[in-house]
Amino acid sequence: PVHHVTEGDTLTLHCLYQHTTPPNLRADFYKDESLIQSQTTEMIISNVSKSHEGFYYCKHPERG
Repeated sequence: PVHHVTEGDTLTLHCLYQHTTPPNLRADFYKDESLIQSQTTEMIISNVSKSHEGFYYCKHPERG
């Protein structure tokens, strides 16, 4: 992240796309290659803990 995250914080991840209008925005969020959330461009992790460590990324369900 751009900013340091401390245990107990709330973390919001956003997936942004170029050349896509707002009504069509969707994303699948992954942590360490496993799908963890679908169909939204925002993911909120409340009460961050050590178990949340990992590599997060998002991608469009149809476009990659």
